[in-house]
Amino acid sequence: MKKIDITDKRTQNILLYLSLFLLLIISNLYIYSKITKVRDVFNPYLFLFILNIDIIFLLIILGSSFKYLIKVFFEKGITGKLRVKLFIILTSLVVIPSALLFTVSVSLISSATNIWFSGKVGSAIGKVDEIVSYNLITNQEWLNKIYTLIYKGEIIPENAYKNFGLSSLAVFNRDLQLQEYYGESLSPSTLQMLNREGTFILEESVVLSGLLPEDKKVLIVYRLPNYLLLSKEEIKVISDVYSEFKYYKAPIRIGYILMLLTITVSVIFAGFWFSKFIARQITYPLEELTKAVDRLSQGDLSVKVNLKSSDEVGILIKEFNRMVDHLGYLYQKLQDKNQTLKKNKDYLEAILDNIKTGVLYSSPEGIIENINKSAVFIVGEELSQFKKRSIEDLNKMISIDLRSEDEQILELSGKNLLVKVKHISQSGYVIVIEDITHIILAQKLNTWKEIAQRIAHEIKNPLTPIRLSAERIMNQYKKSNPNLGEIVEKSVKVILTEVEHLSNLVRDFSQFGRSFTDPEFTQLNLCEILREIISMYNFEDFNIELNCEEGIYITGDKKLLKQAFSNIIQNSFESAFKLQITTRRFDGGVVIEFLDNGPGIPPDQLEKVFLPYYSKKPKGSGLGLTIAKEIVQSHKGSIKAMYNKDGANIVIKLPGEENGSKEDKL
Repeated sequence: MKKIDITDKRTQNILLYLSLFLLLIISNLYIYSKITKVRDVFNPYLFLFILNIDIIFLLIILGSSFKYLIKVFFEKGITGKLRVKLFIILTSLVVIPSALLFTVSVSLISSATNIWFSGKVGSAIGKVDEIVSYNLITNQEWLNKIYTLIYKGEIIPENAYKNFGLSSLAVFNRDLQLQEYYGESLSPSTLQMLNREGTFILEESVVLSGLLPEDKKVLIVYRLPNYLLLSKEEIKVISDVYSEFKYYKAPIRIGYILMLLTITVSVIFAGFWFSKFIARQITYPLEELTKAVDRLSQGDLSVKVNLKSSDEVGILIKEFNRMVDHLGYLYQKLQDKNQTLKKNKDYLEAILDNIKTGVLYSSPEGIIENINKSAVFIVGEELSQFKKRSIEDLNKMISIDLRSEDEQILELSGKNLLVKVKHISQSGYVIVIEDITHIILAQKLNTWKEIAQRIAHEIKNPLTPIRLSAERIMNQYKKSNPNLGEIVEKSVKVILTEVEHLSNLVRDFSQFGRSFTDPEFTQLNLCEILREIISMYNFEDFNIELNCEEGIYITGDKKLLKQAFSNIIQNSFESAFKLQITTRRFDGGVVIEFLDNGPGIPPDQLEKVFLPYYSKKPKGSGLGLTIAKEIVQSHKGSIKAMYNKDGANIVIKLPGEENGSKEDKL
């Protein structure tokens, strides 16, 4: 006899198939023994046939799925990370929802079968019988009450029919002849109840037959609702069927679960195959494109991807090839541009070295790249030492405000320099320097000429009325005018007024000529200074509204700042009835804004109002705003006149400290 080799692969497969077949036979016999108890309700052979078909189909799908999984994960072709990731993502989109849906469905099936075959359902069926019996008894008692009302004469038969929703109501005499009739016609079986007395259930109605006074008889018929028409026999049949059907609990649950499992595995298997197909279709062109990009990054501008596709990937490949061609064209063009830029740079440097204006510029990192000859000549030979050094080092030497792009006037080694800063990049600047010493000297000479002319004019104006008043007094005195006293009084008033004007003119001129280069700086509370000044202008016909943000401190000379603010307020006092003063923080500093309701400043005079002796008022010296400007600038601030249709608007910006003095902080 030949010995069986269990290590042989074919023998192992045969043993595996025999074991599965034996397990299937035993399972069928067990299930058959359970479902034969309800043979009259369900065919056990049909159920077992469907169940076996599901099991076989499930095993085939499981085997195919595992085989495909092994092939997918061990296939040599899957080497790219993108393909593996894409495959995992696509399969996860199928497997996770399918598994979740399968789990929820199994849970619902288990819960449903537990509810269907629980004792509560049988108990509910028993309760239905009790409810039907109770309702029938209730309806019978209700008809007896109606009968009692008719018998006692508390209600006539017609009203009883209408008010209580009866189907029929008939009254007969002692010879059983019909006297009154209401409602539907009476069936023969209902008329037979005249020979009996009491309440009966007849067909679909409750019938009451009873005697009335004068030997009359009454028949009352009430049709039962549809939900009470179920007979006790039908309820018993349902209960018996349910008792037999409980044996199908396990087979039904297993059948549904196997069917769901078969569908789930089918969907997962289809998802696996579709994911692999999509991953290959997408990743292969991208892998080729990746190789081409790698070659391009190494400087190979002749690379091409020779793949054609009508989808977005094909468009991407086409655009990549076009980009490579364009890069080759741009590369050649860039080389030509570099040659042109080199020539332009040499040309520009030649221009910078031969212009009279000093120019220097820094790189984006803040390193000074070039300083032309004129800049060295204007500033001094020491400027050439800053080439290839940080622009911050240069700033320490000549104190240029790199943040401001406004024109700056600096004094260096006895020269007046006009500096213009242009911010190009993060730390890249272009600085233009021009020696304007001779220009300033010429402007100063012209200014003093203008001042001298203005002073002569201002002095001449009051001298004329003074002379005329004196001559008038002399003439009237010689004539011995009896009103000489009155004339003298008027003339003296004119003289005193003009002398006061001359005194104010001398005072303003003295203030304007005083130097503001050495002010006494202390830390000041801005709101307190403004309140002190406002208290001096407490008049009924002039209202000042102060909107001052508390906690703002500035560093300055209190006396000079009060004089500057007072000059501005005085202008508003002479030409307006209301003045609004507003303070606010701004970029580490403070803004003080003055806005009145006077005639305002025309746009073409916004810059002229700060010129010395410029005034539109008959008795104005024209130095108030000029002095205010000098004081503000000596405090490293700025002052501007802004156009506003509501009145004059003056805006001052000063450096400020938001949190107060050191003593306040402590």
